[in-house]
Amino acid sequence: MDRLLNIGFIKIGYWTLRDGELHYVMTESFNDVCNNLYAFTCDGEVKYIGKTTRLLKTRMYNYKKPGLSQSTNIKNNENIREALRQDIAVDILVLPDNGLMHYGQFHLNLAAGLEDSIIKVINPVWNGGSKITAGDPVLNADVSECIFDDNVQIEGEHSAYKNHAFNMASTYWKRGFFNVSVSSSDEFSHDGDTLTIVNDDGSVILTAIINRTANKSGTPRIMGGVGLKNFFQKYYTIDQTVSYRMLSKNTLQLN
Repeated sequence: MDRLLNIGFIKIGYWTLRDGELHYVMTESFNDVCNNLYAFTCDGEVKYIGKTTRLLKTRMYNYKKPGLSQSTNIKNNENIREALRQDIAVDILVLPDNGLMHYGQFHLNLAAGLEDSIIKVINPVWNGGSKITAGDPVLNADVSECIFDDNVQIEGEHSAYKNHAFNMASTYWKRGFFNVSVSSSDEFSHDGDTLTIVNDDGSVILTAIINRTANKSGTPRIMGGVGLKNFFQKYYTIDQTVSYRMLSKNTLQLN
C-alpha cells in the first residue's frame, strides 16, 4: 500500500456493515471530480484497483447495490462483506485527477494511464491476482487484544520522546497492522493521514496510513499492508514486545 500512498493516493472513505446491509462512508467530497483511480484496501493490503469516469460516490453505490448482470460489482460486494464479517477494515483510497496533465492540447487521463500498470505490479486479489485459500491462517487469525506498555522513558539522545510498546499479536504479524493504545492516541495525526515508519537509524522502512475508523474507540490502527507484514515477519515473532517512539504525529521510529 505504501507504493500507492507515495504516488498520491489518499483515504477518502471506508465500508461498513449495518444490520447486515453494506454501506460506504465518504470522509471527503469529490462531487466535482471525475476520472478517479481508486483502491480498496483490507487492513492496509491492496485488494482491488479500479477506475471510473463517473463521480466516485456513484461508482461506490454500484458496489453497494449491484445489478443482477454486474458480475464485478457482485463479486466485490461479497468480497467487502466477507472482510467486514471477519473484522477486517476495508478502506477506500483514491488518486484524484486534477486535470493538469496534458500532452500538447490533449488532457491525459491519469486513472486510465495508471490502472493497468498498478494492477500488473501489485496483482490485487480482487482483480484476479493470487488468491488466499480458505484455510490460510491470515483469514482465520484470532483477533487478539494487544498488550501495551506506555510507561517507559528512553534514555540518551532521544530522551524527550516517550517510549511506547505493543505486543505482536498473531493478527498483526499475519496482516501487517497494529493498534495504538488510548494513552498514546493523541500523539498520532488524523484519520487517513500517512505515517512514515523509520528504523532506529532513521532510515525509512515504509509509508503506512493512520486509520481512526477501524476501532470503535477511535484510536489509531496503523495500516502497513504487505510491506509491514513482511517486515514484522522478518524481524519479529508472535508475542514479542515491539517498542517505538513518535518523532512527530506523522513519523514513528521503531526502537
